[in-house]
Amino acid sequence: MEKLKRSEVREGAFLILYQTLFGSTPEEIDELNSAAFDMAKNEQTDEIVNGVIEHDDEILQVIAKYSKTRSVQRIAKVNLVILKIAIYEMKYSDKVPNAAAINEAVELAKKYSLKSDSSFINGILNSYMKELGAENAG
Repeated sequence: MEKLKRSEVREGAFLILYQTLFGSTPEEIDELNSAAFDMAKNEQTDEIVNGVIEHDDEILQVIAKYSKTRSVQRIAKVNLVILKIAIYEMKYSDKVPNAAAINEAVELAKKYSLKSDSSFINGILNSYMKELGAENAG
């Protein structure tokens, strides 16, 4: 497997997870993507994809708790996937500092979403990071 930058790993996970929203499995997406175009992907990408899918309910609860202005159903799918990846990394992965997960999420939002959405994503993730900090301090 190829050596990828963390941002490439996250972007690959984002593209796969976004496509799962339309009914494809990660395995089907792998086959289609490898045939259609060379998407950056490695074990870390799979780890994020599988982790987000496995912990989807808990991750959605975190998003619902901190999304003060929109219900989870009203959050754009692109933003939802970006949030899921960042929260997965913050909650379940010790490989990534929380601030880095937030920064990468904001960068993905700048690339794939509306300008105003990056601040929405940043707000949710920063609120969640404060809760994690309180838990760790306690």
